[in-house]
Amino acid sequence: MDTLNRSTKRRDDAALLHFGRGNPASRTTTMSSPNGCSHTTRNMFKGLTKDLTGSADICTTATRFNKLHAAAYLLPEEDVLFAFESAKEEFAFTNEALIMTLGESATTTRKLVKRLTYRECPIDNVLFETTGRVDRDCEIKFRIGEHDVSIDIARKEEAYVKGFYKTLLLLEREQRSRYRSWDQATKGLGEGADSLKLNAGHDLVAQATQAAAWMENAFAERNSRCYRAVITSALAETVITKK
Repeated sequence: MDTLNRSTKRRDDAALLHFGRGNPASRTTTMSSPNGCSHTTRNMFKGLTKDLTGSADICTTATRFNKLHAAAYLLPEEDVLFAFESAKEEFAFTNEALIMTLGESATTTRKLVKRLTYRECPIDNVLFETTGRVDRDCEIKFRIGEHDVSIDIARKEEAYVKGFYKTLLLLEREQRSRYRSWDQATKGLGEGADSLKLNAGHDLVAQATQAAAWMENAFAERNSRCYRAVITSALAETVITKK
């Protein structure tokens, strides 16, 4: 009977070894997962660390525009010309608008995208705040439309980002020039309309249609939605080569 029991036990042990259940090395192999979620976990801890240290919103200048969140929200014929990014937020300046991608923290995947066009949203009060002795970042501040924007940028890039501050000043200047030109055009049309004497034989509807068409063309010409030329020219003149 003992011989039968020992034989049965040996068969059971052999079966367990065959399926990897009785082999300690096998158990270790199946439980370990060196490549499992390590990348996601590392990113999560990096983001959490930045939140805790207060560096989640400190940006650096972006170099790979196709990797930005804004790349998914570009309109036809629109391109990113310069941008700043951090673990928490992103500021992409295109030839037509500022696209802001904002998150509540560095670890959240939920983002709010805001698009502010240069044509409808004038830029003013452009400021640059340098770093102090113990500061970790400098700041570019400005108002665009009804929104106050503050971009914190890493201390090591302070000399470099002064050029972007100048670029925003030149963009503001161009906006003012276009708005002034459009305002003068509308005033001229208004004065012309006041002096126009309508005869009974004139077609009032045709005149109104012509005036509307003229205003549409004048607006597109004097206040174009595209600022590519002025921004690229400003970048070439003001932004030094990044080292």
